[in-house]
Order: sequence, then C-alpha cells, then structure tokens
Amino acid sequence: MSYKNLVLILPLITSSINAETNIQTKEIIIKKYQYDTQEGLLPYSVEIHSAKEIGLSGSTNLTDYLAQHSSLNIVPNYGDKSKPMIDMRGYGAEAGYQNVVISIDGQRLNNIDMSPQLLGSIDLSSIDRIEIVKGSGSVRYGDGAMGGVIQIYTKDYSGYSIETAIGSSNAVKKIVNAGFNGKNFNLSVNVTDDIHKGFADVDINGERDRNKNKSQTAKLKFTPSKDLLLNFGLSSSRVNLYRTGAMTKDEFHANPAQNSGNAYSNYDTDSDKYSTGLEYKASEKLNLKADFYYEEKLYNATRAYGSLYSKDYMGTNISAEYQEDNYTITTGIDYFDAERVDQTNRGTTTKDNLAIFVESQLQPDWLPKNIALSAGLRHERVEYTHSDSAANYSTDESLNAWDIGINYEVDSQLSFFGNYNHAYQAPDIDRSFVAVWQSNSPYAFIRRDFNGFIEPSEVDTLNAGFNHITQKNKLKIVAFYSDLKDEIVYNPTSGKNENIDNSEKYGLEIHDNYKFNDRSNINFIYKYIEAKIGKDSHAEFQDGRSMPGVPNNSILVNLSHKVTDQMRFNLSHTWKEDAYIFDDFLNESPVRQPAYISTDVSVNYEVKKKFTQFKKLRIYGSVSNIFEHSNAVQSYANTIYPFNFSRVFTGGLKIDF
Repeated sequence: MSYKNLVLILPLITSSINAETNIQTKEIIIKKYQYDTQEGLLPYSVEIHSAKEIGLSGSTNLTDYLAQHSSLNIVPNYGDKSKPMIDMRGYGAEAGYQNVVISIDGQRLNNIDMSPQLLGSIDLSSIDRIEIVKGSGSVRYGDGAMGGVIQIYTKDYSGYSIETAIGSSNAVKKIVNAGFNGKNFNLSVNVTDDIHKGFADVDINGERDRNKNKSQTAKLKFTPSKDLLLNFGLSSSRVNLYRTGAMTKDEFHANPAQNSGNAYSNYDTDSDKYSTGLEYKASEKLNLKADFYYEEKLYNATRAYGSLYSKDYMGTNISAEYQEDNYTITTGIDYFDAERVDQTNRGTTTKDNLAIFVESQLQPDWLPKNIALSAGLRHERVEYTHSDSAANYSTDESLNAWDIGINYEVDSQLSFFGNYNHAYQAPDIDRSFVAVWQSNSPYAFIRRDFNGFIEPSEVDTLNAGFNHITQKNKLKIVAFYSDLKDEIVYNPTSGKNENIDNSEKYGLEIHDNYKFNDRSNINFIYKYIEAKIGKDSHAEFQDGRSMPGVPNNSILVNLSHKVTDQMRFNLSHTWKEDAYIFDDFLNESPVRQPAYISTDVSVNYEVKKKFTQFKKLRIYGSVSNIFEHSNAVQSYANTIYPFNFSRVFTGGLKIDF
C-alpha cells in the first residue's frame, strides 16, 4: 500500500487545526447523526431505527434485526450471517450489497472485492442508531451508493453493564460495556463473545455448522478546548464460521437440517481497525472535520476454496461546513486506498478512490419559507492495478454524482418531497476475474484468472413522496424510478461478470407507525419493487425480464404493547414474496426462490426495585420463527442453502451498574 498520498493530505488536516485559533467561539456543537434534522423536512426517504426500538425487538444480531424490522431484503450469504447479502431497491440479493454503502461511525465497511460487508462483527446492543437512506446519498458517499446508504452509529457509554444470553443450539452471548467520563473526555469500551453451535446435523468429519464472533471496541472522545473535539478508536474482531453446504430440493423438503453427506466449509475473517479524527469550530459559522482510518483484514477460506487473502484499507475524509441563516454548504475531500494480496496465487490488486464534493441545503429569500432546496455534486477518480506472475494491468475511471431535491412543507404535519439523484458503482476487483475449476468437478476451485476490466455502472433515480407526521401517526410514502446504464451482473452460463444496458427499477414504499395510546403502537412497512434487466450480446440477458432474487412484494408488521410499567411485549411478522432463482435471468425456470416468512415474539421486563448493588436489571426473552417456516437461499434449480428453518428460543439478562 502506498502512503505518499497520505503525506500530501496530512498538511490539510494540521492546517485545519491551526485555522483561526484566536477567534472566540461558543462551545463546539457536535452533529451526532448525519440526518439530525426533522424527518419531515428532508428531500429524500430516510428510515431511522433507534436504540430503544432495537433493544425491544428481541433480535440478537444485526442481520436478523435488519431482515425482520427494516425495509431491506437481507438474507445470509449462502448461510453466512456475518456477511449477509443485502438488497435495497431491487439490485438483487446476490450483488445488492455492492450497490449500497454501509458505514459505522463514519468508517466505510464496503470491501473492494466481492465479499459483503462484515456486519457480524458489530454487536447489536452497541448500536445507538441506524439510518437507511434510499435512492440518495451518492454525493456524500460516492462509489457504490446506487441503491442508497446505511449508516450505523454506536453508543457512548456511561457506567458499566454486563449482559448474557443463552438460546437454542447452545447459543451463548456475553457482553461487557464500560464508560468512563472525565471533565473533558469519554472512553467507551465494548467486548462481545458470541457463539452458536449450529442448527444442522454434523458433517462427515463430525463438525457442526457454527459461528464464533469475538470483538472488542474502544472509543475515546477528548475535548482539549471548548471548540475542539478529538476522537480515537480501536477495534478488532475474529469470526470463525463453519457453513453448511447446498442440498437438493427433495432433501430440503424432507429435512432442512440434514447434512447431505458433505463437509462444512470453514471461513475465518480477522479484522483490526484504527481510527482518529477531529471536529473543530473555526468560527460561529464554519465547522471543520477530518477523519482517518486504517484496517487490516485477513480472509482465510483455505478449507473451502484454497483461498487466503490479506487486505489493507486506508481512508481519509476531510470536510468543511459553512452555515448561514438560510443555507448550509458542505464541501470535502474523500480518499480511499485499498490493496488485496492473494496469498495463494501471489497476485496483488489495488483500487484507489479520490473524490471531491460539495452539497448545500438552502431556503432562498425569493421562495416561500415553507420550501427547502438541496443540491450537490461529486467528482471521483478510481484507479485500478493488478500484478501477478503473468503480467501487470492498470486502468482508471472518472465518475460524477449529483443530487437535487425539494421539500414543500404544507403545515407542521404534512410535507411533500422529491429528488433526482445520479449515482455510480466502480466495479469491485473480483469483477475483472474469472474462476477456474477442475474439469471433472465444478466445485473444485483452482484459481482466478484476470479477464479484463469492465465498465462502471451508473443510475439516475427519481424519488417522490410525502410525510404526514403527528403525535399519534408517522406515515411516509415514496415512489421511485431508476434508469441504469451498464448494470454489473454475474453471467452463470459463462462464469464471467458482464455489463448489461437499459435496466430499470421502480416501486412504491409505505412506512407507517401508528400509536394507539400510551401503551400500544403498530409499525407497518410495505414494499413493491419491479426490477427489469437490460440486455447485452449474450442470450442469457433479454430486455424486460425480471432481475433474479428480487421479491416483488414484501410486508413487515410489528405490534408493540406495554403490558405494565415494567413489561413490554412485541410481536412481528415478516413476509417477502418468492422470486426467480439467482441464475434464472430468462425467467423460465419452474423453480422459484422460496418466500421468506418469519413470525417472532419477544418480552422485555425491567425490574423496578431499587438495588444497592446495581442501578438496573432487565430480563428478556424471544422466540423467532414461531411456526418453523423453512427459509432458504436458492441459487440454482436444485441447489438450496437453508437458513432460519427452526424455532429459536433466546433468554437473557442485562445489569447496569
């Protein structure tokens, strides 16, 4: 990895610290969340999940929570919940995760290869807030924000807490949180040890499907002066996974827990992250921010595909925000330097991104005061290199994103909004390679050969909707249309990644949260999506066919009731319609991707009695998939990967000191 570009950027950071040091300012105002404005005034669709909602859901991991409580179409990655497949706005479960940017506390989680974001390393109980932006976000986040953006913020702790939970299939989770507050600092620590020994039968080697996750995170926020905030972060995670293999349709219907006479594949992912940053109030109207992060990642799949990868990621983000009474302008520089080394084949591939952006929110004097506008522009340059024993290759792309939006506030409860967004995805490095398998066995992996660079994908998305927000009801409805150029897909016939043109996606999203009274409320999400693929020179892609793996309709209903001042009951039901299987681009197979169905219940009980030993005691329990619907990912006509097919019990307690 090259650090010379960092040397060029560091002076900008230090000059930001030194700027206008003599100006008398008020205390620094920290913008805790990206979308810290009123939801009804935003010119795009935002879905927000608070720590309270997450805590009452009964979910024990982030993948399950997003699958059962958000509008996302999210399923385990062929059984792997730590790196799930994520589909937003109809890009398909198999590659949708490449069309959405995910960040945690501002640090980008997207990989440069075809490995989904490592959500399994994030402790669900450590999350303070999740913001899901649909059909926008490309100006601020750039490469990959085709469908939208998912931003995760973690908690700043105060005091100490311990939590433990046990569940079906010998699942055990242990969590320790600690927060230390001083006059001008906060240190937050989270330690998680999570293990489950699987739901399937043992394999031919006596191994169980299982998942182990050990993670540690520490954050320090330090304010040496009233207008300067410094932050530092360290985290590590160790994920050990034994994943079940595929089974046939008959085996799945007979018993989805059976082994099918194969050996489970082992995958290990180690990640170590380091970050530092600052926020500086240079004047009453100017705020400066700079963040730097570095990640070392080791991905070991030698027992599965004979692959061992090491990855180094380095990112720097610098921004300045200027505020006046009727407008705000933000401009910044983003730099991302990534390198992957194939330890097996000794090939090295890099993908480097450098971008500048400017965006604004304004209420000009020549417009009525109930109309707000937004506009933004981003330019990004992406450079690729690949070198191995055979040859060296390189290329670069120059890409642009823009966004314009409007919000019309009828009154304090009703507002209409619309925005037009242009986004892009620079291909991940694996898109330029083709897998080579043994001729006598399609599952015996040998190596990856370079197959040439492919074109970036671009999309124009139009969003239009309204918000109706009262004390009892929060209703959001948005319709969207996306027109794609050079959509990137995997051709299962050729085994290569290709561009297809003239794809389009459109749909309707309804989100309603109705409060019956002080004790009961219902949350309802309905989503309708049509995802039509384009065409290329191959017969596998024909204009107007539906994208495989995208359900047309999905419904989520969650009922929450406060039984007593101490007890709260939650009942949720999730249904996602069946879809075309992953390789059925012609929409001709009689076999369909099974519908996802899960009914879940949870109970939270808080002991109100005063304790001398600790401050608070909470006891909780949940049952997921009550009716034992057999869910699965189906990639080919007779290739099924079961998940969430049994009833799962979980119980636990949390003590705050």
